Parts: sequence; C-alpha cells; structure tokens
Amino acid sequence: MIDVLKNFRLDGKTALVVGGGPGIGSSVARAYAQIGANVVVSARSGDRMEQLAKEIREDGGNAIGVASDAGRKEDLEALVEQARKEYGPIHVLFFNAYVGPLPIDADLFSTSDEHFEAAFNLNMLTPFRLAKMLVPDMKKEGYGSIINLLTCAAFTPILPQISYGSTKAGLHMLTRYLAKAVGPDVRANCICPGSTSADGITRPAFAEHVAKNAIARTGHADEAIGAAVLLASPASTYTTGQCIFVEGGRVSTIS
Repeated sequence: MIDVLKNFRLDGKTALVVGGGPGIGSSVARAYAQIGANVVVSARSGDRMEQLAKEIREDGGNAIGVASDAGRKEDLEALVEQARKEYGPIHVLFFNAYVGPLPIDADLFSTSDEHFEAAFNLNMLTPFRLAKMLVPDMKKEGYGSIINLLTCAAFTPILPQISYGSTKAGLHMLTRYLAKAVGPDVRANCICPGSTSADGITRPAFAEHVAKNAIARTGHADEAIGAAVLLASPASTYTTGQCIFVEGGRVSTIS
C-alpha cells in the first residue's frame, strides 16, 4: 500500500531556495524544512537569511542562510559550494529571485536597456547557470527537482511589464527545454503566482488586477506552499515541463 503522506516528504534531501526574502521564498523554505529537507536559503540580505535560518532551526528544522547576489556568477558558485559543504549534494532548486516589474503607471517605452538586460540576466540566465551547476549532482543522486517561479505577465500582457513579462516567458520555455534535456531522474517545472503578499493584504496598485481574478483577492504567500511541496517531492515524479498556476484564476480572467 502506498504511503501517501511519505511521498510528500523530503527526508534526507537538500533544497536550495534562491530568493528567500519575505513572501513566497521564506514560506517555501520553512515548508521544505518541515517536511524533512536540509534547507539552504539565500538572498542579498545576509542578516535576513541568517535570521530565517535561525527561526527554522528553532522550529526543529535544518537550515543555513547565505548572503548571495543571484545575478553574479561568482556568487552563485560560492553559494553552491557552501551548500554542498554543509549538506552534500543538492536535490531541489527553488528559484524565486527576479528583477521585478516597473511602476504600474509607467510607460512601456520607459523601460531602459539596463532594466531589460538586468531582467534577462537574473530572470533567465541565472536559473540556467544554476541548472548547469546542479544537474550533475542531481543525476548522480538519481533525484532532482528544479522549480522556477513565473508571473502572470509571462502569459498575458500586463502593461507596462515588457521586460519582466518577456523574460519570465523566456524562463517558462527555458524550463521546458530543461525538462526535455535532464530527464528522467531530474524534473523541471514552474509555478506561476499572481498578486501575492507575505500577509495576504491587497496593495492599492494591484486592486484592479485582483478584482478580475476568479478568486478576487490577493494571495497569501503560504498558499504557494502546496505547489512547491508537490513539485519538489516524490509525489510528482511523473510531472515535468509543467506550470502550476497559483494565481486565483487571473490568467483566464484578466483582460
């Protein structure tokens, strides 16, 4: 008989959470630790990551926090090296770092070359670099899951977010390419959240978008945990190249 709940655990696995700031990243890091993973959580704010890791350890989990600029290749290499030194091979990558949207009232053509280049570097090139670093470990271990975070702007134009949305759309296809290339032992999937906050409170700038959702409210960061656990765990070993939408029905309802 299948032990259903055991299939959702990550005992003995190491999870690297890149972009562990307040919101989805920190919620997922806490969740992975609760289901048995050794967690390495990173962001540019080292103090914040150290505090998050400390709280996870106080709750009985295993975690370290690492200061890392995900847009710098040398920082990524140092991050992976430190994670391996602490916990050994990495089995799960949860990639949540990004160059985000412009102010919602900006003009499309106000997007600078520098912003577009930064968005490409962090939103697409960085997760590709990480995959190149981590897939050999995952293949050797016979288990790997890569999870990349998208945005609704990758599926439907939300002005003026051309750099953010276009590069996240590129990340979606990049993830599908990875899925084809790294199977069967390693899987690559996406999660697409909608307007989400650490506390679930709707910010005025997003009220119009949220009102068009099938579930007409802002999402709470913890509501992404289910998809993150599913895709990281053995419960989804026949799922790859897919995207789970956790956006309150936005893609199908927004104009």
